[in-house]
Amino acid sequence: MPIWIRKTYKEKTENFLHLLKDDWSLPNNFDAFGEWLQSVDETLDKDAEWIADIGFMPRQNATGGGPVISLDLMKLCIRNNIEIYISEFGS
Repeated sequence: MPIWIRKTYKEKTENFLHLLKDDWSLPNNFDAFGEWLQSVDETLDKDAEWIADIGFMPRQNATGGGPVISLDLMKLCIRNNIEIYISEFGS
């Protein structure tokens, strides 16, 4: 999986871009998503709705922690009409 960017326009959803296909680390995925979003900021189709579906697998022996969804990333998502879906997969 790990990150699919999907575009919805006129009730039709399509896979738009696939990022980090085999990296299941949630922190790495959020970093990659943030970098991509900064690189395309305000160039995405404004008439479409966008989804960033971020897949991850829980870390073995994890006891907490994880990536921070920064205020800057949230602002970029709002400005570009992107919702974040977080999809958990088993190992």
